Amino acid sequence: MTKKLFYITSEMDPFASVSPLSDLSVKVPLGLQEKGNDVRCLMPKYGFISERKYILREVIRLKEILFDFDDVDYACSAKSAFLPKSRLQVYFLEHEGIFGELNNLLYKAKNGRFLNDNDKRFAFYCLAAIKMLPNLFWYPNVIICSGWTSALIPMLIKILAKDDKDLSKIKTVYVASSLNEDVVFDSSNLGFKKETFSPFKSLNLNQIGCKYADKTIVVNGAEKVSSKLMKLKVFKDAKNCSIVDLDYGDNTDYSPLLDAIELAIKKI
Repeated sequence: MTKKLFYITSEMDPFASVSPLSDLSVKVPLGLQEKGNDVRCLMPKYGFISERKYILREVIRLKEILFDFDDVDYACSAKSAFLPKSRLQVYFLEHEGIFGELNNLLYKAKNGRFLNDNDKRFAFYCLAAIKMLPNLFWYPNVIICSGWTSALIPMLIKILAKDDKDLSKIKTVYVASSLNEDVVFDSSNLGFKKETFSPFKSLNLNQIGCKYADKTIVVNGAEKVSSKLMKLKVFKDAKNCSIVDLDYGDNTDYSPLLDAIELAIKKI
C-alpha cells in the first residue's frame, strides 16, 4: 500500500554535500519513491544554494510558517524544487538568520571547528519541519529522520501529538548514520514557549532520536557507528532498533537500508 513519507535531511546532493549523508539522502528517497510511495523531502535553504540554477519556486501556502521558538515568535518559509533529473519533490526551509549565512561546510566554521550553535539551529529546523505541515495541507504517514540534524523530530511529534490529532497519527523512523559526538543537545540551552522538553542534559542527539522514534536504524559505513551506539543504555533498551551495514563507495548499494526502512514502515 502506498505510504506518504516525509524525508527530513540536512544534505542532498547536488544542493549541499559534506558527508555520505548527501548521497544517502538522494538514493534512499528515490528508492522509496520507485516502490510506489508518495515521498517528499525537506532540507534547509542554505544561502549558497542557487535558486536560479535549481529552479526553486515559491509556494504560496508556505510563504509564512509561524511558530514560537526559544521564547521568540518566528516566521520562516519554504520553497519547492525537484531533485535534478527526477520527479522527487524537495522543499527548502528558509530563514535567513538561521541558515542563510552558513558556508558550504554546513556544521563547521571555515577553520574546521564545529559551530557551537548547531544544537539550537537544528532544533529550530526540527520544530519548523513539523509546524509547516498544516500549511502544506499534507500529513505523512511516516517521517523519516535522516541523521542527527533531524533527531529531535520524534520527541517533538510525541509532545505535540498530545494536542493535535493529525500529528498523533504520524510514525517516525530515525536513521543514525554518523556518531557526531561533538553535537550534544543541552536542554538548558533552549527554551520553548509551548513545547516542553524532557529534562535531558548533555545527551548526543542520536540518543534522543533513538529514545523517541517508533523505529531506529543504525547504519554502519566506514564509521562503525553501531560499535559505540549499541553500548549506550538508550540503544540497548530500544525495542525497535536494527543495524544495517553499507559499503560506501562510488556506487553504494543502499538496498539493505531501503529494505530495512520498508519493513519498518509496514510494521510501525
